Amino acid sequence: MLLRASGERDNTTYDLHAVTSDDLDSGVAHSQWLRTLTEQAITGDWGNLAVSLATASCAMGEQQAVDALTVAAAFNGITRVADATGIPLDDNTAAVTADLRAATRIDEFDYAVKSGRYG
Repeated sequence: MLLRASGERDNTTYDLHAVTSDDLDSGVAHSQWLRTLTEQAITGDWGNLAVSLATASCAMGEQQAVDALTVAAAFNGITRVADATGIPLDDNTAAVTADLRAATRIDEFDYAVKSGRYG
């Protein structure tokens, strides 16, 4: 089952390496604002986040900026629950997402390192 337009395809090409590099353009509209808002929310940089949210709201629209923060918060919570309960990545998903995980370097992510970095 697909949710709304999630199964629709177009010919847009995205650079997934941009997920872990500030120097690359992902091809996603407003990607720099999405990166800034997400990074500041995850690191708890609340003073700068308030300023960035106001500026990003002007650039991309208030609802889109708030939605970006909502998605970042939701994914942070969902992955913590999955990790805390020990839910493993199933074999099929691991195989299908191998290239995506390599491009984004997500397999290098470690909560212990993140906790030490951000408290």
